[in-house]
Amino acid sequence: MAVEPWVTCLVNGILYNAMFHSDCSALDDDLVRHYAVALRESPISDEPLRRQAAGLRAAVASDAVLASAFEPYPGWPPYGEAEFRAFLTRLADAVDESIGPDEPDVPGEREAPRPHPPRPHPRPKGLRALLRRLR
Repeated sequence: MAVEPWVTCLVNGILYNAMFHSDCSALDDDLVRHYAVALRESPISDEPLRRQAAGLRAAVASDAVLASAFEPYPGWPPYGEAEFRAFLTRLADAVDESIGPDEPDVPGEREAPRPHPPRPHPRPKGLRALLRRLR
């Protein structure tokens, strides 16, 4: 059974981050909690969280190989397939637990992103703007 392309991207994004941004650390409950928050705060996918959790479960249920999309750095052990699938299952459970009753089910109904705080000095928009500021 094949999974949708966005699910493959989601799974690969999680694997990549676990391998190269979490230093191939153990796929323990701390990492599950960290990624459950990350999927909410810095999403990899535009899909609603409920759909992402369902997508993770569909990936785990599929016959696709999930844990070997990337080669780890030399000397780092790769994640085992069963270990990574168990991690994705626990992550889907944690995402489901974090969803509130008012969480949207459809794409595009997500809260608007929080605005960034204003910069103290606006950046010039190219060489002409820089020259104007210097005059």
